[in-house]
Amino acid sequence: MPVRARVGLIVGVVLIVVLTAGLGLWAYRADDQILFSDVAPADAAAMTAELDKMKTPYQLTDGGATILVPKDLVYKTRLKLMSKELPLHGAVGFEVFNNADFGMTEFVQKVNYLRAIQGELTRTILSIEEVQAARVHLALPEQGLFKKTQAKPKASVTLTMKNGKALAPEQIAGIQRLVAASVPDIASGDVTVLNQHGVALTRMAQGEADESALALLDSKRGTEEYLLKKVTQVLDRSYGPGQAIASVDVTLNADQSKVTTEEVLPAKNPDPNASATGVVVRERSSASEAAGATALAGGARGNGTPGNSTSEFDYQVGRRVEQVVSGGGTVKRMTIAVVVKQRLDEEQIASLKEVVALAAGFNRQRGDEVVVYSMQALANPAVVTAPATPAASTGEAAVAPAPAASPARHAGSGQVVPVLAGLAVLVVLGAAAFGLASRRAPARARLSAAEREAMLGNVKQWIAAAPDQPPPGRGL
Repeated sequence: MPVRARVGLIVGVVLIVVLTAGLGLWAYRADDQILFSDVAPADAAAMTAELDKMKTPYQLTDGGATILVPKDLVYKTRLKLMSKELPLHGAVGFEVFNNADFGMTEFVQKVNYLRAIQGELTRTILSIEEVQAARVHLALPEQGLFKKTQAKPKASVTLTMKNGKALAPEQIAGIQRLVAASVPDIASGDVTVLNQHGVALTRMAQGEADESALALLDSKRGTEEYLLKKVTQVLDRSYGPGQAIASVDVTLNADQSKVTTEEVLPAKNPDPNASATGVVVRERSSASEAAGATALAGGARGNGTPGNSTSEFDYQVGRRVEQVVSGGGTVKRMTIAVVVKQRLDEEQIASLKEVVALAAGFNRQRGDEVVVYSMQALANPAVVTAPATPAASTGEAAVAPAPAASPARHAGSGQVVPVLAGLAVLVVLGAAAFGLASRRAPARARLSAAEREAMLGNVKQWIAAAPDQPPPGRGL
């Protein structure tokens, strides 16, 4: 058997054996399914210990992070493990009090209560998609009636993020509020959140200004998403899904104003013919005589200078105080940009502008702006000829705009790769043809016995001759 045939036979047998072994292993492992995946080492140890007690066969893969069990026992085993209340994620919850000892001291009860709160908070934080592992630490000082200064409780949360995942500022603030709402007397600013690298994700001092800025940013994002959704619905129904794109930018007014108006309301006069001056509740009158008046006999006064009289009236009136508080977040200016794939003329662009403006609540007094472009017009802008400048009339050379690249140049640059590929194919084909031709070329005819003897005689004569004599030719 030739050597090549032997090598081919051996390779074929090895491939058959490898494929058979692979199929056998695959068929053997096909009955096992994943019970839990991405399990921490501590959780895997607790689960495998419980599986050993249950005498359930299992396998560990991915370095112990994945637990496999037989296919028909997956759901049953999973439910049993979840009912065991295992201390997963390295923390226990309030199940620590299920089997409480009545002889437990007060200190042990406080420690277990602290562990339970930390464990429950850890489980809640682990429900966030981006979080892989978490630990919660609570610092609860002892409270006493005879202490002058009461220390404030604080908390810290350490998070291990999944690969390529990160928490948004809103999620970090949510974790702070979660811990503050779960533990008494803890403010959200006293909760520190760290990542697995020890970097603080929370601000050191987050006051009302920061919270208002975050609220304003959320309001801006929500307003833009709401308006963009309305504009996109109009575009999709008009031109089809994906045939137009839109972008909305909103500028919000963060200023807050407070206006107080106070007005005096006169009470109604009982006399319908009188003006609404009010109801008289008190009246005072005073009179004074002029100096130099002479008294006559019998006590009568003479005709002197008349005196002065003064009257004062108090009316019943009312007051109205109106206070108007205007919070920030109102729309100060809005801009909308729309790009349509198909070509539009001026009339169609004007109509589309009007429709988009009405859909988004366009207000010209605020300075709102709507811009509509065609994608074809953006891809192939028209060449605008610059008007003649005074410098050109005085003899100065005007700089001409750079000419656009010609299509032939782009076509030539795009054809370089196909030409090189064609040359490579031709070289390979030429080499193959040369090899086939060399193999098919007829072998040179061998010399006969008489020719070999004649050639040998010529060689002997050449050796015996003088060194400078050229060798004799082949005499045939």
